[in-house]
Amino acid sequence: MAFPSFSFFENKKILLLAHAGADIDSIASAGALYFSLKNKKNACIGVPDHINQSAAAFAKNMHIPFKINPSFEGFDFILAFDFCGLEMAGTQKEKIKNFGGEIFVFDHHKKTNNPVALQKNSLIEEKAVSATEVVYSWLAKSRVKLNKKSAACIACGVIVDSAGFHVADHNTFRIMAKVVEKSKLSFSGLVSLFEVSRDISEKIAKLKAARRVRIFKSFDNLIAFSNVGSFESSSAMSLVFLGAGIAFVGSGQGGKILVSARAKNSVVEKTGFDLVKHVFVPLQEKFGGSGGGHCGAAAFNCEGKNLEKILLECVALSHAFFESHYGKKSPLKEYD
Repeated sequence: MAFPSFSFFENKKILLLAHAGADIDSIASAGALYFSLKNKKNACIGVPDHINQSAAAFAKNMHIPFKINPSFEGFDFILAFDFCGLEMAGTQKEKIKNFGGEIFVFDHHKKTNNPVALQKNSLIEEKAVSATEVVYSWLAKSRVKLNKKSAACIACGVIVDSAGFHVADHNTFRIMAKVVEKSKLSFSGLVSLFEVSRDISEKIAKLKAARRVRIFKSFDNLIAFSNVGSFESSSAMSLVFLGAGIAFVGSGQGGKILVSARAKNSVVEKTGFDLVKHVFVPLQEKFGGSGGGHCGAAAFNCEGKNLEKILLECVALSHAFFESHYGKKSPLKEYD
């Protein structure tokens, strides 16, 4: 059975579910489908546990209605956006597992060992930059004409998940040309929908990450790692903007370790380096925990207290990949 078209869901009672701690891509994907529905009374947008600051601002500006931890009762289907694994459902994991109806997934992450939906109900395009790209392609295939709000949702998901088009291909720009025109908004107008003043604590975290950084050279690639108390992902991105080809930033509190990683698009395209496949999967085998994401943007979490040991292993695994890629051994040099 092929993945159903938009009309299949039009008059059904559907729960549009973002992932726990919903980001813009997740809430915008749900919003794009919600605004495309003629009968919105049959639909509810749900967010497990909490929504991040930028996504909350976006939902407010776009008038996207959502409920934190809604009831799953009375719905024919669940449509999950921007996640395909139960680990991203937070405290709603058991409710998803016990849901009596069918579940459908729209995602661009790598497949997981704990899937939310059956394979036949999973629309996963790993090469897509954002989940909103996946939703756009599906709506287009279903011959749904986008309205201004749906188009704006798709555009904003692409802008954010492509890191301002640092990770993008020709298909991304093709989609953006269409949805920006349809949204009737300028690029700056779209950005204003989710832009929030950066909290001073985030700025401090980025500066601390830079101050505490350790830098390694593997062949022609600079690998950096650091530690912060929060804002790991934005701190990792800031190290890449400063010049690192690959950056790992971790935090360790209460016996739990979280590592966020970013890799430059040029490194990924030139060498085939994949943060999930070449670092976080073997890291998971060695330390337990779980990791996921994309080639150039991923995260890992596990139980433990020795954050530095895990960060050093991230560097070692990255270096091992480059030795394999270039077909020769080379010393890993650390800079003071």
